[in-house]
Amino acid sequence: MITRNTVSLMRSLLPAVLSAAAIAVSSPVLASETRVVPANRASAIFFYWSATVDSCYSGAKPTVHFTTEPTHGNVATAWKAFVVPKGRKCGGMPAHGTLVVYRPKSGYHGPDKVAVIFGNDAPSGYFSRPREWIINITVK
Repeated sequence: MITRNTVSLMRSLLPAVLSAAAIAVSSPVLASETRVVPANRASAIFFYWSATVDSCYSGAKPTVHFTTEPTHGNVATAWKAFVVPKGRKCGGMPAHGTLVVYRPKSGYHGPDKVAVIFGNDAPSGYFSRPREWIINITVK
């Protein structure tokens, strides 16, 4: 469940994860990321967005399925509007993406892992196939 506090936190964390944004049109089906997060607080661990190569249209909201839930925390997602950073394809244009936020259990330090699939249940068939990421997390 995403609360008002979670949405506020996600807004404040969004700039920190834009560097991890992925243009899904040419992304591999399976990829992995590694994140180091602080203990006892929520952290943005991944931001997924997609755009068409020719028009930079950011497309439909993907479905999100966690195939591996974290053992030592929990995750939440939110659909967010943002501006594509300058210097990237589509730089300066408005877009939307899915922010993934991880919160470790109180007092936990050590490794954790999340596996997430971004897909498309929309009738447009925007995504040609689901995208899966494994996010390895170290809580310090």
